[in-house]
Amino acid sequence: MTPLADHPLVRQVAAFCRRQGLLAGAGAVLAGFSGGADSTALLLILHALAPERLRAVHFHHGLRGAAADADAAWCRDFCGVRSIPLRLEALAVPRQRRRGESLEAAARRLRLAAWRRLALAESAAAVALGHHADDRLETLLLRLARGANASGLAAPRPVAVLDGVRLVRPLLECRRAELASFLREQGIAEWREDESNRDLRLLRNAVRHRWLPLIRADLGHDRGLLATLRALDADAAFLEAAALRAAESATPGLAALRPLPAALRPRVLRQWLTAAAGADWIAPESLLRRVEAALAKPGPCRIPVAGGRLLVLEEAGLRLAPAPLPAAAAVAVAESATIAWDWRACSELALPGGATLVAAEGPAPADPVAASGRDTAWFAAAALPPVLQVRFWRPGDRLRPFGAQFTKKIQDILVDAKIPRERRGRIPLLLAGTAPAWLAGVCRAEFARLRGVAGEPAVCIRLLWPGAAAP
Repeated sequence: MTPLADHPLVRQVAAFCRRQGLLAGAGAVLAGFSGGADSTALLLILHALAPERLRAVHFHHGLRGAAADADAAWCRDFCGVRSIPLRLEALAVPRQRRRGESLEAAARRLRLAAWRRLALAESAAAVALGHHADDRLETLLLRLARGANASGLAAPRPVAVLDGVRLVRPLLECRRAELASFLREQGIAEWREDESNRDLRLLRNAVRHRWLPLIRADLGHDRGLLATLRALDADAAFLEAAALRAAESATPGLAALRPLPAALRPRVLRQWLTAAAGADWIAPESLLRRVEAALAKPGPCRIPVAGGRLLVLEEAGLRLAPAPLPAAAAVAVAESATIAWDWRACSELALPGGATLVAAEGPAPADPVAASGRDTAWFAAAALPPVLQVRFWRPGDRLRPFGAQFTKKIQDILVDAKIPRERRGRIPLLLAGTAPAWLAGVCRAEFARLRGVAGEPAVCIRLLWPGAAAP
């Protein structure tokens, strides 16, 4: 048998990773491992390329009973034989599903939240996923049917950053049949098969098992579709670069959007929204239609967007603002009781208004101040109580700012930070007992300061505003 690192497919993937910079950085590489053929091939290839950095992660969604338990056991045995570290993550999708949310959407949301937590805890350089060339063909046909521009049709990409998680896809130049053949060459004749992958009521399965086979049967191949993807990659890269230049050179607003070519407007809007939100923002078609309508008439426009926010479009500017709450809801938020957050038992805490607090334990970075930001704070694990109190700030609250020898009214801190008055009521305050630890997204308190020793046990807490900017 050819040594794994010398196998042609492994060399092909290694070259692709080098060209795209997929495994750059010294941190761990987390690999999604479902036990299916694609993720199993990915795990073996990454084990040959970066064995010391590799960590496998298997998600148990709580959806398929004994079959899901068997998948987890198979993955545990597979990794155990090869001494690959494996983490099993139980997501309990049905229990954590939100009202009106599909199971697929809930699973995606919970996986991303878990990846955020794990990537932070592991100081990961990347989260590797097993998408391959056939997945891109399926996505191309799906999005053609649903409607998408070149950027949407060219997905998934080799690298994407979503809510701070760097997702990489090393197998995008590989075909599904190549991966299965590779596994058999390594003596792996069986892998896990999710029975839902045969359910033709799911549109992606229909594309895989009906649409694409018809095209291949009639044409004898699918090379034209692959050539289309390569052309779309080039078109999307050019348009996105042009949109980035336009977004950087003009003040966002209706006056700046109007003269732009129609192909650039949605991309420029996405650039602005991503920068404002601090996370990748994909504008739905309904939002783009409303923006186009706003461009046709003078005056400001306010459009509801995800996360309980308003996109405010004015002639000279664009901003994200909190959506006004109904009177009863406003009273409930203003007078909400303090929440006791057992951050070890539940690493995420959803707050009124759409924000989420996420906690992760891990070694402290060499420079915690540099590693922190507006929405990230590091604390000494030994000084942080197992249960934090979380509430919205109240008049009269005081806080000792980081590095200061005095306390200061939080109201004055908010004024100094130029937080508009209408946004101040949604800013969460974390307390250790009664001592303020962090006015989230605004001001870190002196409480639980790290000693500055690299590797010191620490807790990183992040404030996330999915689909919208922090106040």
